[in-house]
Amino acid sequence: MTILFELEDLARTRFASAPLPMYELVFTVHSGDWDRLLLPQIRPLAELVRPGRFIPDFFNSAKPDFDEAVCQVLEVPSTRVRDQIASMLGTTSPWLRSFAAGTPAARQDLRSAFRSGFRDLLGPNWSQTRQTFEAEVRLRSSQAVTRGLGDLLGHLHPSISWTSPALHVELGWDTEISLRGTGMLIVPVLNGLTRPAVAMFAEPQPLLFYPVTAPQPSGASLELALGRTRTLVLRALTSERTTTELAKHVGISLPTASQHATALRTAGFVSTHRNGRSVRHRLTRRGWELLN
Repeated sequence: MTILFELEDLARTRFASAPLPMYELVFTVHSGDWDRLLLPQIRPLAELVRPGRFIPDFFNSAKPDFDEAVCQVLEVPSTRVRDQIASMLGTTSPWLRSFAAGTPAARQDLRSAFRSGFRDLLGPNWSQTRQTFEAEVRLRSSQAVTRGLGDLLGHLHPSISWTSPALHVELGWDTEISLRGTGMLIVPVLNGLTRPAVAMFAEPQPLLFYPVTAPQPSGASLELALGRTRTLVLRALTSERTTTELAKHVGISLPTASQHATALRTAGFVSTHRNGRSVRHRLTRRGWELLN
């Protein structure tokens, strides 16, 4: 995608002031990388946001407050919802037909799915998401001041480049769009997104998303307190892993990985849940705070 900028567009292009919870949640569900034990709680959202399909654009909400974002999505007219479902999702379930028809019960189902999804998928690490987002924006702001806006735009991600007066984003298809004075809202994303994305029909201005990886702290003092292996285990669990995945990632035996995960769970730094025959571990909020 080629996005043409005019002088007014450059003047109005800015970064989001905080992580956007609606998009963080939708990208997470769209990635498919989440515990299927949560499906009963978020099924309406999972039916609308399917891996391998386009995300319906009625999810567009740049509000940093999650409750306000949910209300904005649920207030989208039924005609627009129906058209989006028909063109992007194809075969529909009874619930999707009910939602497209605008029934209050279906809207309430989606509201509940939003709340459960945010609580279970994003809530435990939301403090870390905010911290990493703010650090990313500070870094990019400094880059814009010292190296210029064009250099900033061209170095957001390897799939994004800048050749005045156009921003080029590798999306898998070719099209050329002019912003016509609206500028863009640039949104670093911490969850679910693996490559840049664009929401051209968002209001009041289009959105450009790019993935950000949370930094892995060095923490020599942490190694002194916990030991090198246990610190490596703690850092490895910034991404959710099974005990087997943890052992392979750190390079230790399965019993050793289980022992360290148990110790960290007992201390409150790691949470553990069962998914079928496997046991999965991830950092708690206290674990993130320890790393940072």
